[in-house]
Amino acid sequence: MLSLLLAPFAAQLASSAPRSGDWPCYHGPNGDNCVAGAGLAFDWTARKPEVAWKAALGPGFGGAAVAGGEVFLLDRDAELEMDALRVFSLANGEELWSAGYEAKGRLQFDGSRSVPTVLDDLVYTVGGFGLVTAFDRKTHEIAWSVDLQEAFGGELPMFGYSGSPLVVGDRVIVTPLGEDIGLLALDRKTGAEAWFTETVGYSHSSPALLTLFGEPQIVFLSTTYQTSGQDEAAPTTIWSFDPDDGHLLWRAETPLTRLPVPPPVPIPGDRLFVTGGYRGGSTLLQLVKKDGKVTAETVFHIERGAQIHRPLFFGDHLYLLVNENWTDTRNRRAEGGLLCLSLDGKERWRTGDAPYFGRGCALLVDDHLLIQDGMSGVLRAVRATPEGYKPVGEVDLFGVGDRTDHQMWAPMAFAGGKLLLRSQEELLCVRL
Repeated sequence: MLSLLLAPFAAQLASSAPRSGDWPCYHGPNGDNCVAGAGLAFDWTARKPEVAWKAALGPGFGGAAVAGGEVFLLDRDAELEMDALRVFSLANGEELWSAGYEAKGRLQFDGSRSVPTVLDDLVYTVGGFGLVTAFDRKTHEIAWSVDLQEAFGGELPMFGYSGSPLVVGDRVIVTPLGEDIGLLALDRKTGAEAWFTETVGYSHSSPALLTLFGEPQIVFLSTTYQTSGQDEAAPTTIWSFDPDDGHLLWRAETPLTRLPVPPPVPIPGDRLFVTGGYRGGSTLLQLVKKDGKVTAETVFHIERGAQIHRPLFFGDHLYLLVNENWTDTRNRRAEGGLLCLSLDGKERWRTGDAPYFGRGCALLVDDHLLIQDGMSGVLRAVRATPEGYKPVGEVDLFGVGDRTDHQMWAPMAFAGGKLLLRSQEELLCVRL
């Protein structure tokens, strides 16, 4: 049992509600990678999904956002050492406008790695070197920018800044990850500092706005570990901050992973599911509030974990791609695959290496999983059921084969019956 302190708080939620059918930020409008009421046909025997359009990109891992019929993606030209927000028409792929800035340096695994957050007036991005930028949707110019390293003492993570910006009310929440400042809130109109938290350590995760105990709070995962080695143990800290002023509400530690990437998944009943790679495994925590304090009890811990993408929760079960560095070699892929997990920690089924899926992305659309294979880009539709692996459709969109890992690890986006997914060379818009 872990003891935590909880303080009273109030928060202002995002002031610009997304339009129906938009995907305006990381993990979609509800932050859960889920879509309801899409009404799609998932049996693709008679008619497979078609590529509506494609656009050439530089290498990277940053996914797309969609708002008002426009697709937004942060791209990077490594040779010119420039980041650029590129905006396409969702209807036909025409590049409508772009705006960029100089970002000198080289990253381990080149390219962007975050998703823009789009509001009616401004688009917010975080580049791999920590430049937070607000782009004006009308003038197509940079409204303001803040360098997390220079202005706030941020320390560049090993693989570059990977956290996507979170807009809460009139503030943008980002992660400098420095010795003195962990999370930072900026005025979304001006970029002025609103509040910051104590140092939180190291992370590749994104802050998440969750409701626990009936109150909104910003929850974030981090660790003290700064390399990708798999021998040393390092706990993951779960932080909860007040969205209004950034003060600490509670914190907990779990012996999870030394490289947090997926944000925590809320489960009804004030529970949190946290997962990670590097043999860190997955843990379900029960939070209990009593006499102004919170305890976090481990409901279960399993050794398998998802390295990059957020698990999906549907019908009292969790679906996660337990594919990571440890299972990456062919002789270990049978230990990975798509896993269906019940809330008592029991494995209902797992695909192993048939198929393995790589470190791909999954969305829940109604009662089906749409999964982009992280190695080949193959798109599969799978029924979300604990009764076994039930594939219903498959289409090879990129045609690259699966003999090597093509590192198609970016998050997908879904809007207007279309799926946005990318490789290391291009962005595809697929008509479902």
